[in-house]
Amino acid sequence: MTSVMKNPLVVGSGAIALVGIGVYVYQLMFGLGITGMNNSTSWGLYLTCFMFFVGLSAGGLIVASSASIFGIKKYKAVALPAVILSTVCICCAGMFVLIDLGGIQRVWRIITGPNPLSPLFWDICVITLYLAINVVYLAFMTSKKPGAADKVAVVSRFALPVAILVHSVTAWIFGLEMAREGWYSAIMAPLFVVSAMDSGLALLLLSLLGLDKAGWFKTDHKLIASLAGLLATCVAIDAFLVGCE
Repeated sequence: MTSVMKNPLVVGSGAIALVGIGVYVYQLMFGLGITGMNNSTSWGLYLTCFMFFVGLSAGGLIVASSASIFGIKKYKAVALPAVILSTVCICCAGMFVLIDLGGIQRVWRIITGPNPLSPLFWDICVITLYLAINVVYLAFMTSKKPGAADKVAVVSRFALPVAILVHSVTAWIFGLEMAREGWYSAIMAPLFVVSAMDSGLALLLLSLLGLDKAGWFKTDHKLIASLAGLLATCVAIDAFLVGCE
């Protein structure tokens, strides 16, 4: 136990956790204004982080589900780490939405008094569905029971459209901010989806390279090159959509 506590990673993580607790207490004392919100910026640091982690979660799940839906067998080799990354990132994204409430003690109101007219309620619903699909996906992928592979294929058919829906709903929410220049374009949803593919695939590639170097998960270099090519294609499409804007 003593040796674990002396581990630099554990010590560093503990220090970051303590700083986080202190900053959160500071926020409770002085309000959400400290996150950068003002008259021209309606959403501050938490929604920015939410967007970041939602984007990171997309690439992994889309790659994993595409392996089954489109029969891209080579992607099946990295499906498990891809879904694990997706699950962790969507948990972080959901956490930032809850913190953005300003008082986590009010989270129970989402269940007892939901407002279907609230765009953030739409996001909470689709994120919850997205997280549930990730958990089910992981359960079937790691199951040794007969027929688990068939169940993975079935879940994939739901995972891909839900992954796209998460980013589309988020884009539509931003599109409601009519007073913000460039936030009401008809191509916001596809722009968000492709941008999410950029960041998600980049995270997956970096993670696979790190795991391969550490010897924890070996990935064929041809597969890495294929994923890098897919990332380059997504970046090119993203640049085209931004150019259209």
